Amino acid sequence: MVKTPVVSVVMPAYNAAAYLPKTVQSVLDQTFKDFELLIIDDDSTDQTAEVGQQLAASDSRIRFVHLDDNQGVANARNVGVARAEGQYVAFLDSDDLWLPDKLKLQVAFMRQHRAAFSYCSYDVVDDHGTKIGERKISEARLDYHEMLKGNRIGLLTVMLTREIAQKYPFPKINHEDYACWLSIARGGTLAYLASDRILAQYRKHQTSLSSNKLQAAQWTWTIYRQHEHLNIFKSLYYFLHYSLMGITDKR
Repeated sequence: MVKTPVVSVVMPAYNAAAYLPKTVQSVLDQTFKDFELLIIDDDSTDQTAEVGQQLAASDSRIRFVHLDDNQGVANARNVGVARAEGQYVAFLDSDDLWLPDKLKLQVAFMRQHRAAFSYCSYDVVDDHGTKIGERKISEARLDYHEMLKGNRIGLLTVMLTREIAQKYPFPKINHEDYACWLSIARGGTLAYLASDRILAQYRKHQTSLSSNKLQAAQWTWTIYRQHEHLNIFKSLYYFLHYSLMGITDKR
């Protein structure tokens, strides 16, 4: 009988050949070794397929999946989740990084507290890997009401039970991760801070900061109104909290 892994790591990849080896290595360097890594190539046009296949050939825990049509990151993640065999599912985009104890600490927390959803804090790095900020999460627990005040949870830090991950697929909209967390929380699942330590590095590429913030605000408003179907007054209430979080950078 083939033993199933404890954790399935889902990694969508699109034109990620330049970053993929280092990102995958950050998974292989985990002190917790009982995992599978699913690299989902979203029909890349660069060398992602070749790099992904080489990585899969180098370690039996890596499974490479090539999609014939580019349908976006939400679909790629959902394909990975559907194929996951682990008790838990964790997410890592193909240009971000984990620190070595990430899985060990998070699995221990999930098991001890019988949690279905956990997250942690993370650093922000530039294209060269130099730290330019951090997202230190202050909330030990988040429910639906608190999540509506803004997305504190970094995708690269999330771990879900496979049951929850497969029950709540990522919607094909902008800010699909935030919309997914809201759906999970609306269903009654609480999210917990798994560790006080920073356990991951989010790569922030060099783009216009002001336009990114404006775009994120537009996407958040759309989620309130069209995904969560909040009325105008509740939307304004939560959007005010979201704006204050952005101004103060407090998580």
